[in-house]
Amino acid sequence: MLTRMSEREGDDYLQERYGNSQKSKRWVLPAVILFVVGGCWLIWSANHYSKPEIRTDLISFSITSPKAVSLRYAINVRTADRSHQCVLTAIDYQANIVGQITDTIPAGANNYTRQISIPTRAAAVSASIEHCS
Repeated sequence: MLTRMSEREGDDYLQERYGNSQKSKRWVLPAVILFVVGGCWLIWSANHYSKPEIRTDLISFSITSPKAVSLRYAINVRTADRSHQCVLTAIDYQANIVGQITDTIPAGANNYTRQISIPTRAAAVSASIEHCS
C-alpha cells in the first residue's frame, strides 16, 4: 500500500518536478536584459541602415551609337554640403566593361536626376551604376 506524503512535502516535490520551483526562475532576469538590449539594437540598426548616406536608382539607359551609351539615374544624398562622385559603366554582351566614366555631383541639393553619356570602345548592351561616394 502506498503511503501519503504530507501536504508540504508533496507540494515541494510536484513544484520541483514540473519546473515551478524558485531555482527554475533564474533565467527570467537574463532573458529580460537580453530582450531589452536586443530590441534596442534591432530598432537602431533598422533605422540606421534603412537610410543610407547615398542612394542611387537607375532609371533608364539607351544605346545611342556603337560608341556611346546614354544613362539616366537619380541620386539622393543625406549630406548636401559636399560633392559626390558616381562611377558609371557600360557593359558588352560578354559582361566586359567597355566604357567607364566618373560623374561628379556638385554640392547644394539632396536630390538629383542626371543624364550622362558614356563613351565606349566597343558596342555595349547594358549600363550600370558601379558605386557612389
